[in-house]
Amino acid sequence: MAAILAAVRAELAENGLDQLSVDRVARRAEVNKTSVYRRWSTKEALVAAAMDGLRTEFAGSPDTGNLRDDLHALAKPIAEFLSRAEGSALARAAISSGATSDIASFAARQMSEQAAPVFAIAARARRRGEWNEDTDPQQVIFSLVGAIMHRVLLEHADATGPWLGSLVDLLHRGAAAPR
Repeated sequence: MAAILAAVRAELAENGLDQLSVDRVARRAEVNKTSVYRRWSTKEALVAAAMDGLRTEFAGSPDTGNLRDDLHALAKPIAEFLSRAEGSALARAAISSGATSDIASFAARQMSEQAAPVFAIAARARRRGEWNEDTDPQQVIFSLVGAIMHRVLLEHADATGPWLGSLVDLLHRGAAAPR
């Protein structure tokens, strides 16, 4: 199964959602096409499974002891993933006009689930007196991921390194408790 999902991500990176071929996925994964269809009846279900297979890459909420570093530790794997060809291909598939409601709704659920670590970060920051009570944690993660996606998908630019640090600094200033 892992080989098939890896093949889907590779095919998306090379050919995009519109040109995704179950035949090529099966060949790349070295399985029969029927093995793919037995588990996933549609191409869209296959793409959703490939997205779901990455859920563990972003699990958990970092606890570095301070808000700025927690936000950076949360943002870094997201930026690194979206900066890879497979990551940007999955993001493009999720937001493309050709995405079915299955893919789009799965991506929306994934985005909502990504808010959970920020709620945990916010709760710890509140206890330390670092979180501005007027700041919505969900807006923080949406701003973070949205900015990274804009940088990667529209600007075709690196979303890691100094750029990511400046984004985290900006969000930190907005989320931090007033002094």
